Amino acid sequence: MSPETVDPTLGAFAKYGQSTATVGYRDASTGRVIASIEIPAQVIERAVLENASVEITLLGDGEIASAVAGSASDCFSARTSVPVDHLVDVFVSSGNLHKEEATEADLRTLLERLQRSVQAVERTISLLKRAAK
Repeated sequence: MSPETVDPTLGAFAKYGQSTATVGYRDASTGRVIASIEIPAQVIERAVLENASVEITLLGDGEIASAVAGSASDCFSARTSVPVDHLVDVFVSSGNLHKEEATEADLRTLLERLQRSVQAVERTISLLKRAAK
């Protein structure tokens, strides 16, 4: 009785670590790695970022949108958006403040900038109202 031969169905995979990435192919039916290579993460970062740029935009409704533009951005979806108030909430969370080592002076500067931002938005709303009359 001869053993049945089955052609593996190959699937690409990538596993990222702190300093390296392992990329290769594995048999999709068994999960067994067929071929792989370990690449330093810096090499991948350099290759991706070399022909890409990050664009950050503040939208009219207070969303901060970011996207990766360039030839590498066709390979993955890197478009995100976050409300500005959510971004501030995350920043001032106690766990993050400890990591960022933010001081009271830093937070007062942030507050002053946010207050100037609110004043600028209120001023623009007033101008729009006057222009509409």
